[in-house]
Amino acid sequence: MDPESTDSFVAYPMVEEHEATGVVAGVYAELLTTTPFVPSLFTSLALCPGYLVLAHEQAGPALRDDAFAALAGQLADSVRDAAAPPADPAVRQALAGFLAPLSRMTLLSAGLRRALAGDLDVPPAPGRPPAARPVRPEQPAPAPQQAPAPGVYGGIRAALQTPIINSVWRALARDGQLTAAWAALGPQVAGTRPAADALQQRAWDTAGQVPWQVGATPAALEAAGLTDAAPGMARVLDASLTTLPRVLTLAGGCAADDR
Repeated sequence: MDPESTDSFVAYPMVEEHEATGVVAGVYAELLTTTPFVPSLFTSLALCPGYLVLAHEQAGPALRDDAFAALAGQLADSVRDAAAPPADPAVRQALAGFLAPLSRMTLLSAGLRRALAGDLDVPPAPGRPPAARPVRPEQPAPAPQQAPAPGVYGGIRAALQTPIINSVWRALARDGQLTAAWAALGPQVAGTRPAADALQQRAWDTAGQVPWQVGATPAALEAAGLTDAAPGMARVLDASLTTLPRVLTLAGGCAADDR
C-alpha cells in the first residue's frame, strides 16, 4: 500500500469551530479562554453535544490544575528521546509549541475513557450546558477538507492507523510546514511505535492519579439520557487515546534542545 495515495482510515467528522452552535459553541468558547484553538479531541466529541458537555465538565477543572499539567508534562518528558526532530528550526519550534497541548489531551483522553468505562471513583458530572457564546479562536486551523495537501493527510492517517487528523497537523498545514514536518517524522513512525504504546499505557495509569472533581461516567450519561451514545463516544476516545501518544512520541524530540 502507498500511504501517500491510499487513505484506508477514513477521517472522523468533526464539528469545526465556525460550525459550532448552541451548547457546542458554549463549550468551545469556554475552552478558548485557556487555549488558542479547540483541540481535535473536543471537535470529535462534539458529534454528541450532550456528551461533550459532560466531558468538558470533567476536563475543565483538570485543565486549570497545576497538578494535572505536571503529570501531563511527565508524559511528554518520557518520550523526548524517541524520535529525531526535523532539521528545519521553524518546524521544530512549531512542533515544540504543541508538546504541552498534546500531553494534556493524551492524559485527558485516558481520563475520559476511564470515566466512561466506570473505572474512576468520582461523582458524575452534572450535565449543565453552558450558554452559547461567540467562538473566536486566536489561531484557527483549516478543516481537514480544506487541507492544502490532502495526500499528506492521507499518509498520516495510514501511517498512524487513525481516522483522526490532530490539531498539530492542521496548524502545520495552515502555516505551510506540514510537508516538511511529515517528511522528517513519517519515516520514524514504525520505529517509535513501541515507545508510543508504552506512553499510551502510562497515560492510562497516570489518569488514575488525577484529582478529577467529577467524571463523564456511566451514571452521568444515564442521568443525561445518553446511555446509547456510550459506544460511539468510546470509539472516538479509543481513537484519540491511540493517536495522541503516537503523535506526541514523534514530536517529543523537539523539546530536547532546552535540556
